[in-house]
Amino acid sequence: MKKEAKVVLSIDYGTKNIGICVGETYTGQTRPLQRIKNGSSLENSFDDLLNEWRPNLFLIGIPSKMTSEFAKGVDKIKGLIKNKYKIDLIEINEDFTSQGLAKNKKDKMKDSYSAELIFEDWFNQNYG
Repeated sequence: MKKEAKVVLSIDYGTKNIGICVGETYTGQTRPLQRIKNGSSLENSFDDLLNEWRPNLFLIGIPSKMTSEFAKGVDKIKGLIKNKYKIDLIEINEDFTSQGLAKNKKDKMKDSYSAELIFEDWFNQNYG
């Protein structure tokens, strides 16, 4: 894959909180962002993220096994990204992201650190 600088927002979806990480494809640098609450202000939070970061691409972690409630939430986020923002979205298997976190990163930012691992996995497979 050709090296080019793109801004990528990576998502670790959760029914209560959503982890967000911004990554850049030329250098592979990442920055976990403050997680956002999954609730009535979700769309406003995504509007703010897009206005600030202007991503070229979204990544979303998808577990291999989901409850129906979880799957509905994932579909809602995917629909928002594809239909409202018209930005490409790539699904990434996230089965082991939380287990891959260092113990010192399992705090209120753990969801965003999981989103960072989702980006790193995708980046290493495509640009590494």
